[in-house]
Amino acid sequence: MKPDTRKLLEWIKPIPPADDELAALKLLQPGDYEIYTEKLNNFLLESKEVFIKLGVSSMLRSGDLVTGVYTPRGDMVAAWCGTYLHAVVGQLPIKFVAETWRSEETVGVRDGDIFYASDPLYGGIHNCDQILIMPVFNGGELIAWTNAAVHQPETGACEAGGMPLSARTRHDEGMLLSPIKIGENFCLREDLVEMCVNLMSRAPRMQAIDMRARLSAADRLRTRLISLAREKGNDFLKGLFRMTLMESEKAVRRRIAQWNDGYYRAVTFMDTVGPHQSMVRNFLTLQKKDDRLIWDFTGSSPENDSPMQTMPHSLAANMTIHLMAYPFHDLPVSAGVLAPMDWIIPEGTMFNPHPEAAQSYSAPACHGAMSLGTVCMSKMMFDSLQRDLVAAPSGNTGGGFIGAGPNQWGVPVADILAFGLNTEGHGARSDMDGVDAFGFSHCPTGRAPDIEETENEFQFLHLVAKFARDSGGFGRYRGGCGTEIIYIVNYVDWALYNTALKGSKIRNCFGIFGGYPPQTLPGIEVLHTDIWEKMKRGDKDLPADALGLVTGRAIRGEYSVGSMNKPTKVVLNGDLWALFNGGGGGYGDVLERDPDLVVEDLRREVISHRTAETVYRVAYNHETLDVDYNQTGELRHREREDRKARGVRWADFEKEWAQMKPVEEALEYYGSWPDAKKTREIIRM
Repeated sequence: MKPDTRKLLEWIKPIPPADDELAALKLLQPGDYEIYTEKLNNFLLESKEVFIKLGVSSMLRSGDLVTGVYTPRGDMVAAWCGTYLHAVVGQLPIKFVAETWRSEETVGVRDGDIFYASDPLYGGIHNCDQILIMPVFNGGELIAWTNAAVHQPETGACEAGGMPLSARTRHDEGMLLSPIKIGENFCLREDLVEMCVNLMSRAPRMQAIDMRARLSAADRLRTRLISLAREKGNDFLKGLFRMTLMESEKAVRRRIAQWNDGYYRAVTFMDTVGPHQSMVRNFLTLQKKDDRLIWDFTGSSPENDSPMQTMPHSLAANMTIHLMAYPFHDLPVSAGVLAPMDWIIPEGTMFNPHPEAAQSYSAPACHGAMSLGTVCMSKMMFDSLQRDLVAAPSGNTGGGFIGAGPNQWGVPVADILAFGLNTEGHGARSDMDGVDAFGFSHCPTGRAPDIEETENEFQFLHLVAKFARDSGGFGRYRGGCGTEIIYIVNYVDWALYNTALKGSKIRNCFGIFGGYPPQTLPGIEVLHTDIWEKMKRGDKDLPADALGLVTGRAIRGEYSVGSMNKPTKVVLNGDLWALFNGGGGGYGDVLERDPDLVVEDLRREVISHRTAETVYRVAYNHETLDVDYNQTGELRHREREDRKARGVRWADFEKEWAQMKPVEEALEYYGSWPDAKKTREIIRM
């Protein structure tokens, strides 16, 4: 009964309309579509607010979630996002239940039923993303489904925090729920809730409360849909839903048809594979043909024995984050957007692994591909009426860390701290700088929680939380800055923490049309410190940023500087570390940046003097920051001439470049060099 990968990919597209849906379209009068789709959006907004106010885990409170409305057969009609990828994959467990359990006499689908799922093999993203779905009945007829989904930061895996870096198969990842009926008569079954809470004994409070928050959000949406159906009739909703899908598809096809046919390619590399520092390649060939897009990921690295890989439907859903936020931002968040798209994702790659593969880091595994999708779409759209929506990739870093252990209140917690995640830099656009600390690459509308709120809930003090200088990619328009945070273990004797962050050696985010990539991100730890003694004395030399921490060494302790990728470890009271969330890519030639914008960046301390002088080639008074425009012009002219002198013919560059190869230890998970083909078998038991 388990759906295969091809079926799951097909399910993200809308099911062809049934005769009764087409007949119901005739019930809609002029203006109905506009009025009642806005009503649906208001219902979704309300359900989102209910969700956030009732939940407790960090990503939930930050709005990294979704609530959605789906047709009786499971097509996505509308969603509040939140996370577009959760909206897209929310269709898949619904379609599985509708196809498999509705006619199964021991299960069935009845008014008041509550289903729950988290397994990527049935359409989820990874083990942490728990989805609650409810059927909506009116007058005995199934008229819709609602859902509420968010990352749950504990799964009972082999490591705390739900995303175990050491996982080698899915059996290391804790609870993986196929779609099950977890409640009836509008109530959760307490025996099944207890089962889930028991599995989450590292953070039982979060599991128990967040399950009910999901139910409250989905049920609020259900009651609003019933009210509308009673006012307008079941067939009216049927027609409204189908029109939404059809209008979205027509608009997307019309827009795609305006762009130039062709092939658009990009490649990027990531330097993290689970707990290992190793390189993998992500490769995308995006074909635009007539009114269709064909996404071909042939050439990406093979699957591996870490948790950093993902299922094809999850990869496709992650691509929709850019699609729905940029080229199709003005269209309904519906399955119709995905109708004109096909996917080529070869088996045996990190984007289509064996079903037994670990996938707890499936979302971070897509960060390189997300950069590729943004770049290929931007190349395609540059020569179009949508040029103003061309952008470089956002940071795609995933800069949160998993903290676990009893907090200062004696409550066991295991969570991803969301401040870092939700302060990533956005990519520069064709007409403006990227947004500094804009949000989360998977959740454009996410908000960073207040530092005070985090410190009240968790056993960590923030010594520093600020923009990271020089973190945005340089260019005519600068990529948005990411942030840097220095955390200290506070109030408790010990805590656990780990990170699976990438970008300490190479960045999977890059600039476009001459823009620079953002900077690489160091991992900094200081253990066995004297930080509390210094604070008690009122010392004035506490560091103001991570650079000052490392160079000044005013805090006594054992320093280490290396990768941000940190497998789970025990840290003690007073131990501290710096965490970076990456900036976005730059756009265009740095020598075309307005000098006044450069000095404004200096005033805001988001770039350094070294960058202003050696990258942007701006001459200015260091005291007043007044620009010398004449000298700036001379410096930039000289740099352009130097570029010409440094330049080589393409054939000569290619000949030299083709001889280069990373050291062998960096290629353990890459595949063959340079084409990333499979080189070894992985045995999973």
